[in-house]
Amino acid sequence: MASPDSEFFTRASEAAFDLGLDGFRVSAIAVQPRQVTFTATDGPVDPPVYAEGEPPVPGRAGRREHDWQPAANAPSWMNMAWLLEDMATWITPLAQDHVLMLGIQSASHDWCDVLLRDSEDRYRVRIGLARRRELLDFPGMYLRDMFAEGRQHQYLSPEVQQDEQVVDLRNIL
Repeated sequence: MASPDSEFFTRASEAAFDLGLDGFRVSAIAVQPRQVTFTATDGPVDPPVYAEGEPPVPGRAGRREHDWQPAANAPSWMNMAWLLEDMATWITPLAQDHVLMLGIQSASHDWCDVLLRDSEDRYRVRIGLARRRELLDFPGMYLRDMFAEGRQHQYLSPEVQQDEQVVDLRNIL
């Protein structure tokens, strides 16, 4: 049985995919109070590009039952939907390791900040969404392993925002 947070991220992923096709992108997500904010984009929308080809069943049913991972050159809205889908799987294991998912902020379509709290420390984990060279492969698992092993410190940026340390993974994950 999925946790309420996991179900929220699954629904947010579906909305990010569907609305991404219509020219909107996720600009913010708050786990509490379960809020998703979208921003209209300018210009034409890039079509989805899949790593293994389009699912055999179109729409949400196909994405729920088949692997729909975006290709490295997929549009940023699709990588955001994939990130949310994967975080739905890993939000509970992260919490079991005392790493709480607070939300996501994305000021541009190029990257987003995953907002986390590990004990008393707050982090903005920066993940690239556009112009990727590699697949966005299991980001939730990567974050869980990184925090469990304490490796987040090696990616700290000198930038600090609102008492949050910035972990820059744009060239790593």
